[in-house]
Amino acid sequence: MVAPSRAKLTAADVMTPDPRTCSIFSTVLEAVLLFRDADCGAVPVIEDGKPVGILTDRDVALALSEHEENLPRLPVSKIMTQGVFTIAPETDIDTVVSQFGDHRVRRLLVVGPDDRLLGIVSWADIAPYVPDREVGEAVTEVVEQP
Repeated sequence: MVAPSRAKLTAADVMTPDPRTCSIFSTVLEAVLLFRDADCGAVPVIEDGKPVGILTDRDVALALSEHEENLPRLPVSKIMTQGVFTIAPETDIDTVVSQFGDHRVRRLLVVGPDDRLLGIVSWADIAPYVPDREVGEAVTEVVEQP
């Protein structure tokens, strides 16, 4: 099978389909175990089949100083990143790259017309298709966020 050219690549081509998820009631410990088991650094948080947030390893690290001993038992809804950015599966790869920079995020959730989660696209997923210069520029934008 021949890989599609960058001009024809879409989010559906590069996304991780059906990622592991948790609910707003899942504990931070349950989510961290998903990080470990799925070898990932983020888990979409789902309510009624639709993404309402994302819990990242960074969210957990930042919450550690505030919640210390209670952190493993807290519901993920207390520390997750809300207001996730989503894209459609047919979104072209150039738009995906732009969205990473525009929103200063490292991951975008792919949703269908009914807003149900289909997959997740990370920088690692698109890096093989993007020139190093573009990756560097977009990563700089993400890292320099307040």
